[in-house]
Amino acid sequence: MKIESFEIAVGRDDPGISTGLVGRRYDTGKPGPKVLLTGALHGDELTATGALWRVMERLDSADIGGQFTIIPLVNQQGARQSRRHVPLATTDLNRVFPGRKDGELGERLAAALADLMGSHDALIDVHTAGWSTLFLLLDHIADPQLQGRVYRWAASSGLPAFGEMPPEQANLQGLDRCWPTWVVNNGKPAVTIELSSLMTLDVAGAEKGAEAILKMLRDLPRALADKSGAEPIKLVRKEVYSETGGLFETACNVGERVKSGTIIGRIRTILGDPQETITSPSAAEVIALNPVCAVMVGTHLATLAVAPD
Repeated sequence: MKIESFEIAVGRDDPGISTGLVGRRYDTGKPGPKVLLTGALHGDELTATGALWRVMERLDSADIGGQFTIIPLVNQQGARQSRRHVPLATTDLNRVFPGRKDGELGERLAAALADLMGSHDALIDVHTAGWSTLFLLLDHIADPQLQGRVYRWAASSGLPAFGEMPPEQANLQGLDRCWPTWVVNNGKPAVTIELSSLMTLDVAGAEKGAEAILKMLRDLPRALADKSGAEPIKLVRKEVYSETGGLFETACNVGERVKSGTIIGRIRTILGDPQETITSPSAAEVIALNPVCAVMVGTHLATLAVAPD
């Protein structure tokens, strides 16, 4: 195994501190695809970083062919402040692809990643979803053959996989400009792995994430050769938001299957008076809940996996 550390400079926005992409390249010396793995585009999602550390530690003994470029912590400045966004410009790095080489820091990081993807065959991008189960999130893919390839590749992870919310909703949130979406729109397989925790490094979640990633790396040669066509989408992501402000009290747990109308939680005043009762709009699996109690109008409360319309 040949291992090489690297840094891709994108400028020094913080005096004396590099703000580029720092990672390692692994060449197994065996035939196989070139895979790019990235973590913590959002700086408060460091379980993703922990999962990629473990992948890096185990690649040499994993008996997997190919070449792997791993950047475990993309958003260094956000991580220093435990913030989701790139703090100097409050940019959501995962909403600006393909970026701009002459833009602000987040756009330059995105442009550097987009350039790097040109020499790779597939992408695994690792995030966390707060108080959540572990799952894969799969983008809308117009090419039926690529869609089927990605969906069947995702199954090799051993984690549940869900399709993205309908495009008209996803695009309103800028998800048409996120990193894996840009990659699949350019004809290459890409997945988002969502692990547990926020602003902490959940060791158990990082271990499970690493196991899933290594399974996918082993399966990728088969997936790249797969020409079977589209795969049916069984469940898609649906977000639930608050209509009032107050303190959010959950009434269910992540991983729980609920019926239509089941109470997910309640928003109360500081004296306990009910402000809003949040119910499931359909039969669903609860895959994430907001870990923050204090909420405002329009706060994300829960993520559900539901049957597509």
